[in-house]
Amino acid sequence: MNTFLNVNATAVADLTGEAFRSASIRLADRHTWTDLVASASRDQALLEALILSGLASYRSPEHPLGVVEAFHAKADLLHLRLESAGAVEGLLDLLPYREKRGTRRGIPGMQACVIGKQLELTASFGDKTGIRWNVVDPKVRIHLQGDEPLATLLQARHERVIQERCTPQWVPGEAVAPLRRRPPLSRDVISQHRASAQLASALLRRPRMWTALVGHDGLTVSSAVAEHGLDWTLVRTVAGGAELHDERLVELLQDAITGPDLQLLDHVCEPKTCTLRFVGSGGRVEGWRGIFTVRTEHGSSATGRPGRALAALGEARAPSRPAHRTRAESRLESRRCFVLTSGPSSPEAVHGVTAAAAVRLVSAWAAEGHVAAVLTVNDGDFDLSWYHSGNGTWPKAEVPRPESHVVRWNRLRLTPGNGEAWRARVNPRPRPFAVVDDEAIDAALAAARERCSRILVLDGRPTAWAGGLTNKGVDGVIFAFGANEYPRSTTTPAWRRAVDGNRAVDLGPYDSAALWREQHLGQHDLSQLPLAGLVLLHNSGEQTHSDVFTEQVEEHLSRYGTPVLGWLPPETGGDRLLLHSDGTKTALDGMSQEDRAGEIAAASAIGGKLW
Repeated sequence: MNTFLNVNATAVADLTGEAFRSASIRLADRHTWTDLVASASRDQALLEALILSGLASYRSPEHPLGVVEAFHAKADLLHLRLESAGAVEGLLDLLPYREKRGTRRGIPGMQACVIGKQLELTASFGDKTGIRWNVVDPKVRIHLQGDEPLATLLQARHERVIQERCTPQWVPGEAVAPLRRRPPLSRDVISQHRASAQLASALLRRPRMWTALVGHDGLTVSSAVAEHGLDWTLVRTVAGGAELHDERLVELLQDAITGPDLQLLDHVCEPKTCTLRFVGSGGRVEGWRGIFTVRTEHGSSATGRPGRALAALGEARAPSRPAHRTRAESRLESRRCFVLTSGPSSPEAVHGVTAAAAVRLVSAWAAEGHVAAVLTVNDGDFDLSWYHSGNGTWPKAEVPRPESHVVRWNRLRLTPGNGEAWRARVNPRPRPFAVVDDEAIDAALAAARERCSRILVLDGRPTAWAGGLTNKGVDGVIFAFGANEYPRSTTTPAWRRAVDGNRAVDLGPYDSAALWREQHLGQHDLSQLPLAGLVLLHNSGEQTHSDVFTEQVEEHLSRYGTPVLGWLPPETGGDRLLLHSDGTKTALDGMSQEDRAGEIAAASAIGGKLW
């Protein structure tokens, strides 16, 4: 049994309701186990946002919004299982029709038909701007938990519209005249929902998130137009004895592996309510123009749900009531922090070889049972994604962002056992050309040392090589780069071949170390760095096993002040073409037992020389 696959499949099933076996089969072929719940495409997210608004009026303490499970999620498809015909009725109210006087109601472009036992909702929103190849219409397929056939419900809706002397406009294949003019924003539900469609879609695709919380009693959803976009508000009621603030909810909504990857904007706790506000993280704009507010209140029920364990939060058993999360303890060892770098002003410090090495090391250490993290520090650039042209169109304003420096902690991968792999980013204040100040770095390092025992820092700032974090109490610098094997011979120089001929000259360990060091480190001045050692990645893509010659070469390199901590196993051909560390396969992703054992063994040997 693959425990690494199981923990990821369980995390998906916990939040979406998808069957464990179905999630396991779907994830088994994934390159990396990140973004476990697929994100919707542009039009698919818009359709799902409209469906969320259609389900908003449905009340159910057992299944929020009447959604039992969301499964088989893809970029252009989503399956929803609803608990009753009442929930389906809310969706049928979205279907478009034309009144006798010509007034149109419902969502223009939405269509519905029954395929077998499923109700398929599709839409053609008519927005073909931008470069879009092979675009298919979005689809959401509705399954009903009860025995009532969906064909009967759709037919009943059709008959009611006809009896009211209206004309249905949701039948696939029937021509519908386009609107003569665009409606004003107050009545243009498509434009409204497009603004924060990705936010709404992310919530709809994780329906079981709320029932896993302690004391859950019910919830309602609503939306409202704002100058910056469309805001969503979720009012959550909990049992009388449950705490209003639940830190598990904050961690879930900010989770980037299984959760929606939101960013906490602010938090206000009062005696009778707890209000959390979230926005999309990073520079995401399209489909994320809105604030998601979660307001928690006490309901009329004296008893609520006890809460469920969530693999997405690293929990092995259900939380107590009130919920207090216990963190898995790392192995007893000193808490040390090292800067990982590839060279002065190198983009690889954040997005290339070094970032991939950091992700692989931290993941392997977590698989071994340690609590480890990658901390990235980088100055901000001018972010055009938040720029407004000021042409007076809606949205007219930027989505609010946190005013101060923000340290975002996210799980790097899910880990079975007691180990944990984390990723943290120190983001500058949200303004053009912002820089990370010393106080923010000090706070981030202190938080990392409190949370983890093994910390690798990626310093992508221009000042990184000229001191950077080395004066911040870090324990040393690790130099990581792709390298060739230690040379065992060298050929005659070209200018001597006319005299001596073309022949190879065998090298001893001392000469091999000197030549290798000159080839790989000759352009770098390492004398001013508190160098802890070198982490090397095979350039050739083939791993050469260590022998006596290799050990002797590394002894000489250590005498030169450049000790080799270890070699990481070669990456696959596909991984070597991926510049972003999220595409790097780690010991916590799907790989053979032999490859995983080799990855963990190599990282363990490197860690053993540092801790």
